[in-house]
Amino acid sequence: MTATTTHPSGTPLAPEAAKPKKQKKAKVRTIGRNPVMTGVWNTVAMGVALVMAFPIYWMILTTFKTNKDLISQDPTFWPSAFSFDSYKTIFDDKEFLPSLQNTLIITVGAMLLGLAVGFLAAVAVARFKFRGRSFFIVTMLVVQMVPLLAIIIPLFVVMNKAGMTGSLFGVILAYLVFTVPYVIWTLRSFIVNIPAELDEAAMVDGCTQWGAFFRVILPLTLPGLITTGVYSWIQAWNEFIVANTLLASSGAKTSMMWLTFYSTTPTRGADYGSQMAGGLLVSLPVIILFVFFQKKVSAGLTAGAVKG
Repeated sequence: MTATTTHPSGTPLAPEAAKPKKQKKAKVRTIGRNPVMTGVWNTVAMGVALVMAFPIYWMILTTFKTNKDLISQDPTFWPSAFSFDSYKTIFDDKEFLPSLQNTLIITVGAMLLGLAVGFLAAVAVARFKFRGRSFFIVTMLVVQMVPLLAIIIPLFVVMNKAGMTGSLFGVILAYLVFTVPYVIWTLRSFIVNIPAELDEAAMVDGCTQWGAFFRVILPLTLPGLITTGVYSWIQAWNEFIVANTLLASSGAKTSMMWLTFYSTTPTRGADYGSQMAGGLLVSLPVIILFVFFQKKVSAGLTAGAVKG
């Protein structure tokens, strides 16, 4: 005989309903790391890092070696005595500092002008609809795929007819060919991710379109501006072909031109210490800039990668 349970209202309940059902415990699958494989991959990563860092180590080490260590048949992984003669040789060269100054002027000018033109164009592409907008966006991507050697002759012809060959300003304008498309393509994704309602809310509060641009779009696009500015700096600083083509008639040199011609001269061709010192000094501004803005560059690369 089965017993029935009565509801407080007086309605009898079925025996099955009277007994609470036991809930099955969900199996929780824990994902852990295999300590053996973790150690293996860490070892592989350390090996790759050492292989990639060894050329830099050898380059820095060579700048401090004496002539005896440099011409020794057996390579030495640590100098027997430290010498600064290689750096002294570089700074004694009368063309080193002027070429470094020319590179700084060209790089800063190309970066600032490229950011100004590219940023305004990116805002226009991202915020306004016009005929040929999609074609313009695709063109910016295609331009970045064209090798620089393919446009160097037409670029020289245009700049020569404009009378801008042999001048630093002409090189700055020529560098816009590869900096502006990159800036437009990169900053467009940042601006697309900024809701247009923020611009409208700013204008409702009394801002003009320029006021909304400076108060809303510009601050929110700052990570993208830093990212594109750093990469534009690196491209302009390390460029050799355009500068060598446009500045050949004036005799002015950039740091890359100076380093190339310095290492091929008969008197300095075998002076590996001074060559490495020159290469290190020329590369040092780019390395410092990238290390200083490393976090902002990493944030900028992912901030505009949601959509667009």
